[in-house]
Amino acid sequence: MDPEQSLETRGPTGLTGPTGPVDNGLADSDEELDAAQDAARMRFMRERRRARSLPACTAALLGDGSARKRVQFADTLGLSLADVKHFNTTDEPLVPHAVLSRHRSFGAPAPQTHAQPALLPCFPEPVHAQKSVHEQRVALEKVQVTQFEVRGQVLTRTEDTHAAVFIRYTFNEWLSHVDAPALRVADGRHTFSVLVPPLWSASAVHFALLLRCAEGDFWDNNRGKNFSLRYGHAHARRDT
Repeated sequence: MDPEQSLETRGPTGLTGPTGPVDNGLADSDEELDAAQDAARMRFMRERRRARSLPACTAALLGDGSARKRVQFADTLGLSLADVKHFNTTDEPLVPHAVLSRHRSFGAPAPQTHAQPALLPCFPEPVHAQKSVHEQRVALEKVQVTQFEVRGQVLTRTEDTHAAVFIRYTFNEWLSHVDAPALRVADGRHTFSVLVPPLWSASAVHFALLLRCAEGDFWDNNRGKNFSLRYGHAHARRDT
């Protein structure tokens, strides 16, 4: 075989041999690829033109194409950033009708028929202090009771200028007691004050008065019964 006859030459569309052109499919693939790239490029251009024309269409729909949105802040205009409302205690509160009607449906609370118990003396008011001081040299002249304090005034009869007056009191029925000195305010007159801690309603305060002088020790203990104060109501005061 002639070597020249078996030599293949490449043509513009494929390979050529002794019997004619040979098609290997590469040319058709290139053409399809080019067509796909052209189609994709056209779609991109159309979408790009559509995106660019959207602001113009929107502006045309809104009106003047030169109109722009303006944003202003309250502080730049001299306005307050917070609104503060001042309430007056004399103002009538605005309560919704539904809430007010529901509140009224519960009814008014029942009034309290019993007052809070107070510490009350269980002995009569000392009206014969002048007579008692001549008999026993010391006598309770008056007593005043508050919520947390018992105050009293004492008369004494002695020639001892160094005489002292004490009040002996207890909060636990004489399981223990305290002797507190009274304050001299004038010749023959002393005052005392006892702070009362919060006690149970069944508790009581008991006290007696002591005069200590050169003549001896003299007591005023309500004729052996002591001066007692118990919790109760004003109408339940007991005189013993």
